[in-house]
Amino acid sequence: MDKRKKQMRITRIKLRLIFTLLCLALLFPLQSTAWGKTKQVVFIRYRIAPAHFANVVQEFKATMAQRGFVEGRDIEYVDVLTRSADQDSIPDVVAAVRKYKQSADMFITCGWISMTALELLKDTHIPQLFVPVLESVALEMLPAVNKPPGTNLSGIYLMYPPEKILRLARLILPGAKKYAYVYDSRIPADLVFKKGYEGLTPPDRHDFSLSFLDLAAGTDKVVATLAAEKIDAYGGIVGSFKNREALSASGVPLITSFTLDIDQTSIEDYAGSDTIAGLFNPFGYCGAQAADMTADIFTGKNTIENTVPRPAKQVAFINLKAARQRNLPISFDALEAVDIIIK
Repeated sequence: MDKRKKQMRITRIKLRLIFTLLCLALLFPLQSTAWGKTKQVVFIRYRIAPAHFANVVQEFKATMAQRGFVEGRDIEYVDVLTRSADQDSIPDVVAAVRKYKQSADMFITCGWISMTALELLKDTHIPQLFVPVLESVALEMLPAVNKPPGTNLSGIYLMYPPEKILRLARLILPGAKKYAYVYDSRIPADLVFKKGYEGLTPPDRHDFSLSFLDLAAGTDKVVATLAAEKIDAYGGIVGSFKNREALSASGVPLITSFTLDIDQTSIEDYAGSDTIAGLFNPFGYCGAQAADMTADIFTGKNTIENTVPRPAKQVAFINLKAARQRNLPISFDALEAVDIIIK
């Protein structure tokens, strides 16, 4: 009898074990396919100081994890870094899109290369998010940024309004007359932003006479022109930052837009003695916003066609330390107009 009871107990244990394994077998596939098949997100980014949009990727992944997408189970990432910040990167973008467009569920394209990717993806149904691009670049790809795109493209746009740069310059330099936009005609983002300055109405120029100086003609020539034309302040986007050290020899104050992969805590590291004031958009914030948009699309809460583009977080700063070094008085009105004061 004892032997029979023992055998029955063993049998019950085996049955419980089998039942538990069956439950786990049913549960595990449910978890691993909670969003359907594993999603593939392809990042394409180019080399821009200091981190090549790394904060976009980092915050995107972190936010997707918060939304329940576990890397390696629910989602996989492909990260393509092109060779440069200029048009030499175009073949890399083309190659990446062609390689992954059969498998990708989402393309995250950083900066001006979004325009190249768009040409290859516009006739497909694959969602593409630009993360981020200048607002002026976004408006070259979409008819508007304040309504659903009705197509497979949306994203996050940066706001470096030329009008706001000039307004800030006027607050800091009330007697100034001349402002120069320094650009590189070989860099697409610089050319797009140049159109923004050229399109300003007289009131939006805040009584500044504008000059446009092309670094493609030579940095030395631009430095000489800044002095010869008695420019009171200058700014730019990509080209001017790449040649910042050489341009600082002009002694002209820099009031500019920083298209840098930085945040509020690190702006002081990049606003040197030549930089009096400017605007920047934290790229990490853009990555987090793009992840929310992506998660909504992947979970069926929204479609790419109905995903309204979102603005980046615009931050204005004044470098009071640099202003003091130049014996440049900064008014209370100017200080009140910015988010960060570097002391």
